[in-house]
This record gives sequence, structure tokens and C-alpha cells, in this order.
Amino acid sequence: MKELDFLENINDIDPTLLEDRPVVRSRPQTRIVRRILIAAAAVLLLAGTAFAISKGIRRDVTLTRVESSEESGFEAKVELPLVPWSNFEGEIRSVGEAIAQQYETYVPDPVFSSVLTDPGVWERSFDSLGEAAAFLGLPGLQTPTFPFDEYECSMNVRGDEAGRVDEIRITAQHIVKNDIGAQEYVTILTDAAEESEYVSGGYWTYEFPRDVEFQQYTTPGGNSCAIAVLKPQYDSEFIGLDGYAAAGSALYELNLGAVPREKYDQALQILHDWADALDQPADG
Repeated sequence: MKELDFLENINDIDPTLLEDRPVVRSRPQTRIVRRILIAAAAVLLLAGTAFAISKGIRRDVTLTRVESSEESGFEAKVELPLVPWSNFEGEIRSVGEAIAQQYETYVPDPVFSSVLTDPGVWERSFDSLGEAAAFLGLPGLQTPTFPFDEYECSMNVRGDEAGRVDEIRITAQHIVKNDIGAQEYVTILTDAAEESEYVSGGYWTYEFPRDVEFQQYTTPGGNSCAIAVLKPQYDSEFIGLDGYAAAGSALYELNLGAVPREKYDQALQILHDWADALDQPADG
């Protein structure tokens, strides 16, 4: 889709929804872990991770409401396998060295700067989700086909001063046919991560509250997809649907925003078809 077409389509979307789209963020939570269990799990993980990736072992995603004095929303939690760095066979192997170099040459941003840089983050754009997956070279990583035109794709890689990569997140922006916009995320944790629990979700301000309805969809292959339906409490003709499914080594998220209420059934079917696609054997 051309940039002009995208801008024309975006003009037809309810501006109040665009201004107050729930903030989607991911934040691994720090917690005390039992060392003995982790050590035992690490041994099993190293022996079985390749099998888990190739055979598509499923892990359920749990959705819970979040209420505090500052924000409201929901969290999506899942336990992901910590993939050994040696399993990655693509050009991603050189990124750890690049991150270590970023730390060596890092100069803090001026306090008045509007641009904040993080030496522990490496980013790159790709022409497609498939191209990003090829850059990783991780056997069994799913790249299902969706009924929309891809608009933009990028990868965000996090690491430490020693160049140990612990988190990889691919983001794909889409414009779906029939005027439903979409963002897809693929998140992978490596064996350098401190813990296997990953947290995503949506959050919003009390000035623009939302009703949240949770659904569970099971694919023909037995995979579980958790779905959050976001309905603004103020007058709006649009809703949002967020889907979460863990397959093999990754967490897959599909966020459908600015969905006209009359197209709710169509959007829900897109989420179901997306989850069903994760049942298919991955290339490699």
C-alpha cells in the first residue's frame, strides 16, 4: 500500500479512538525465583528447546484486569522458553557485538533533548515479516500469511554491555482489507534473559475508560488464543480486538484497532484465522 493511500484511509478513522488507543507495552516483571527449580528447568530446556520449536508446543496466555490509582487496563502473561543463542543461525548472530559497541561509544542525551537513546537496544527495518524471520534464522519460527497488505516491519533487539542478547521483538504494521488496521508482534526470549515470564497488554487513562471482555479461542490444532475485546465507554463507533497466542518459541500478538462495530464479526474471524495459521508447520 502506498503512503498516500494509508494517509487517506487513516482520515476515515474516528480521531478520538486514534488519540486514545490503549498503550500496548511489554514489561518483564521482576520477581524472586526458586533457584533449584530454575536450574532443573534449564537442563531440560537446553535438551528440549529445538524439539519445542519444531513441534510447536503450545503455552497458554493468561489475561487479567489491572486497576491502580494511576491506570487501568489488562495484562497478558505467558511463560516462554529461553531459546539458546546457538539456535539462531541467521545474521542476528552479529547483533550482540553491535550492542556491545553501542555501550562503548554511548554518550548520554542532553537533559533538554526530546530524543532518548538506549545503548542496549538495536533496531532495524525489514520489507516483510518473512525477511525479519530469515534474519533470525531460528528453525520453526512461524510467519503465517494474513489477509492484509504489509505496511512496515521492524525488529527491536535488547542486550547488555557484554553483548548478550536477551529479548527479540518483531513489529509489523498492517492495513487490513476492508479498513481494519493491524499491528502484529512476535517476541522471543533467549537464554540470557533473567526469567521466562513475559508480560504484555493494554493500558489507558481514566479520562477515557474502556470495558474489557476476555475470550478464549481454541484452534483445530489445539492451540489456545486469548482475546481481549476493548469497548470505549464514551460514545464511539469503534472497538479494538487484541489476540495473544504462544506457539513454539515465541509469543504472537495481533492488535486490531479502530474496528467499526458493524465489522466486529469480521475482525474476530481475522483473529481466529490468524491463530489457526499458527497450527501450520513452519518452514525450516
